[in-house]
Amino acid sequence: MENKSPENHNKLIHIGLIYRRPKGRYLLFLRKNEANHLVWYEEGDNNDERETNVAAQTIEEAIRLGRSRWKNHAFRTLTCGFRYTLPERDEHGMNALFYQMAASYNSSNGIYFDDELGHNCFVQAASIEARNLLKTLSLQKKI
Repeated sequence: MENKSPENHNKLIHIGLIYRRPKGRYLLFLRKNEANHLVWYEEGDNNDERETNVAAQTIEEAIRLGRSRWKNHAFRTLTCGFRYTLPERDEHGMNALFYQMAASYNSSNGIYFDDELGHNCFVQAASIEARNLLKTLSLQKKI
């Protein structure tokens, strides 16, 4: 029997954006449904989410497949800032994913423990668009 912990089941990993008619901007949510299974969900007209057929085993593969699938709809991912590891802050940082930005910006001092890295981290320089979306999704309880 597979162990699905509630905090990892359907966990929001990252967010993409596409543009199409009639609404214009649509959000895409990359969610981790199971261990090593990531699926893109498309925002519906009633603020619901519809599962797409774009799935992958890694985050990098999921983003690459998303770019390929929605290339005619100006696919891009949200700019969520740069993630730095502590205690020694690396010089350049890495592009942060949405869940990393959320963990950092929702903590009292900006520092959070990243389970995958096994280090404390913090995120800075997230776009205003990403920070506003974090507030909106938190209020809607979609995170």
